[in-house]
Amino acid sequence: MNSERIRQIVKDLTRKYPEDYLIVRAQARREINIKLNNGKIESVSTGNESGMGIQAFTVNGASGFSSANSIEEGTAGELAEKAIALAVENERIGCELNTQIFSLLPNQDEIPNYAKYDFDRFSPEELQEKMMQIHRQLEEIHLENASIAWQTSYRQVEDFWCIGRTDGTLVSFFIPRAVLIHQGTVRQGDLGQSFSIHRSGMDVGILLEEEEDRGLQKLAEDKAIFIQKVCTSDQISLGSYPLLIDYGLAKGLAHEAFGHAVESDLAEESVLSQHGKLRKGLEISGCGVNITDGSYPGDWAYQPYSANGQKRETVVIVQDGILKQGLGDVFSAEKAGMEMTGACRAEYYGSVPLPRMTNIRLMTDTRIPLPKSKGLEDELRNMRTVLKSQGLLQKDYHFVLIGYRGGQVNIKTGDFVFQCDGAVNIADPTLKTYKPGIFSGKILSVLQSVRSSIGDERYDAIGTCGKAGQLVPSSGGGSGYILLEKNEGIRLGGSENER
Repeated sequence: MNSERIRQIVKDLTRKYPEDYLIVRAQARREINIKLNNGKIESVSTGNESGMGIQAFTVNGASGFSSANSIEEGTAGELAEKAIALAVENERIGCELNTQIFSLLPNQDEIPNYAKYDFDRFSPEELQEKMMQIHRQLEEIHLENASIAWQTSYRQVEDFWCIGRTDGTLVSFFIPRAVLIHQGTVRQGDLGQSFSIHRSGMDVGILLEEEEDRGLQKLAEDKAIFIQKVCTSDQISLGSYPLLIDYGLAKGLAHEAFGHAVESDLAEESVLSQHGKLRKGLEISGCGVNITDGSYPGDWAYQPYSANGQKRETVVIVQDGILKQGLGDVFSAEKAGMEMTGACRAEYYGSVPLPRMTNIRLMTDTRIPLPKSKGLEDELRNMRTVLKSQGLLQKDYHFVLIGYRGGQVNIKTGDFVFQCDGAVNIADPTLKTYKPGIFSGKILSVLQSVRSSIGDERYDAIGTCGKAGQLVPSSGGGSGYILLEKNEGIRLGGSENER
């Protein structure tokens, strides 16, 4: 079904119920996934689905919701009637009421597909051939006294959303995204560790670029050499150290530790709230530290409008060290003492919209440039030289944490635990490598320790954010590396058993 037809169905439905308040969410998605494993195609899958979800409201603010995997006029009318009936019944049984939805101003917008190449530019067979050529390039990577196994995956998605309200709102937009991932597993004797690198964009153009410049292959070789050193390296002794974290870990930290902590529906349990209200004006770091969330075209987590048809605003969560704003949706923002910022996202047409991040960045006002580097080791040596010349390199131990392997945060207490791919002591002229260990502490201690950024800004660290059973794309980053001074509230090294 084409996008114009979907817009017309949504528009007609909202006009059909002038005395009721409805939000109509229609979604059409298609995708293809290809996975290769050690020179062979492991799986190829395609998907094509569409559907509609309708949320109805009574005049007192009770709501009801219904959905179906169909976008047809007859089905739409049935869904609307069902949602209206559920809203009336929910009010009768005493559900929580919210009338903030009625305060939204109507808007209309039609955002085109920004992808350069059409989703069907290449057939699945042609994509498999391109993938195999790219995958086989990895066979050129050799490690001395170690083996390496490779998996390569490609995912391309095209989402179309159309959201209408009976107040006259009608917005639609495409979300094209694609990612190419190499996952390597290095083994040296009985020791081994996996890692992954990616190249993301809007369409098949990322495969064409890789064919031309082999950029991901070069990164794969660089990372494989580093991971081999990690496999045979020592464990860091548990303690507090001066640190630098790369932009991928900065994104993970900003997302898990601060983004979720300022989502309006979680205010009752967040360390950044008090009595259920965001602690605006709270000084949580020194001057010049900023955390911002916002969406922009071409990004993995791009979304210009909320699931309620409200324009997605760029939110300055922390500005110059002060807590400023939260990610507020229309249903929970007022209660949490936040502005409504259009932060509402839904995984599918049948999902309940929730406050969520898009692209979140941890940045500083001061940034130290790095010379252009030929690879990771060259970059680390340049970083050592630059820090030493500015009197910022600490003696004995000054660890650089490389890569982000996930983690978790307790937003009630502010405690976090993260893992990285490995660490390098740049205070050591030999750049001694260490096993990743555990990076843990208090979220407020981290921001209080931030002193500067080093290197170019990068915001393409991607992932998938899970909340209430829903998975949505997430992204972000920071300014190359973030410099953290030693803080007893932040610990590195050891293992889970030592904590």
